Amino acid sequence: MSKAIPYLIQGKNIILVIDSKSHTISKDTHISYGKIVDALKSQDWDALRDLVEPKKAIVNFGAGNVAISTDNKVTWKGQPFHNALANRMIEMYQDGFPIDPMVRFMENLMLNPSKRSVDQVYGFLEKNKLPITEDGHFLAFKRVKANYLDVHSGTIDNSVGRVVEMDRNGVDDNPASTCSTGLHFCSESYLGHFGSQSDPVMILKINPRDVVSIPVDYDGAKGRCCRYEVVAQVGKNVDPKDAFTAVVNGDYSAKAAPAPKAAPAPKAAPEVKSASWPFPTSKAGALAPKAATVVEPLYDLIRVHGGWIEESDVTLDYARAKVAKNAAQKKAQLYIADSNGNEVQ
Repeated sequence: MSKAIPYLIQGKNIILVIDSKSHTISKDTHISYGKIVDALKSQDWDALRDLVEPKKAIVNFGAGNVAISTDNKVTWKGQPFHNALANRMIEMYQDGFPIDPMVRFMENLMLNPSKRSVDQVYGFLEKNKLPITEDGHFLAFKRVKANYLDVHSGTIDNSVGRVVEMDRNGVDDNPASTCSTGLHFCSESYLGHFGSQSDPVMILKINPRDVVSIPVDYDGAKGRCCRYEVVAQVGKNVDPKDAFTAVVNGDYSAKAAPAPKAAPAPKAAPEVKSASWPFPTSKAGALAPKAATVVEPLYDLIRVHGGWIEESDVTLDYARAKVAKNAAQKKAQLYIADSNGNEVQ
């Protein structure tokens, strides 16, 4: 067992003498300040020596590719790594928080072949308050149709448990392309701008390796990737932010969504028995007479450039207001289509 190490605490500084050599440890600048304080409190002189002496100046993590030095520098395979992720890792380490998920996230991120994605992804997560999972992936949102098919093409199954992927080179990697090809994910703030508000919201688990671009519109609230896993569905009357909790804790046992239905045929005037919820009922629970069933025509909002459905099954008044709002704010240009796909003024 090592001999006790003499020390003096002066404000935010700790002065220690190890083998006749003086060391000044500053709370503001030394990466291991918190651990040094803990070692002093427990009188763990061996641990203290390892934390302070120059030969232990580099702290290695994970597979050894990630390191943090006492002069507050993060390196990847010996090369400096400068971005928001590096800054956050240093802050968490200094404050005594475990950074293993961050290290795994960094290891996954560095498998991404795009430097732009490597630079952007963590900033996107922090800005949009999207969490990192224990295995170094992250969680995001996606709104889908009522039958769990994607809104754009109506062909991709997004029910819980599905893994969706496409060739990376088929995903538009240009952030200036605000609406283009790829598998889309988003933050909570974007949910109100896409699809019908009554449609399901799914939680996706994404490896940062698979992120291709973060478009510049909507204040950087959405992204495109080449692969994701659908791990849960946001329940009714649940704040999307709260829905992350179970998923972060590794509880992916959310009830699986129903298998997707076949793509719907062109809309026709609905009969009483197939009317969409909520439909009128009698006190006994039976369907109300036909005379009482008044179904307001619904419309789709279509993007002028690309032809994708922005929102479906909305009222004409809502659709006209949304077209005018997007035009005024210089967002995606839209037009209104009826159930047969005809443009409506």
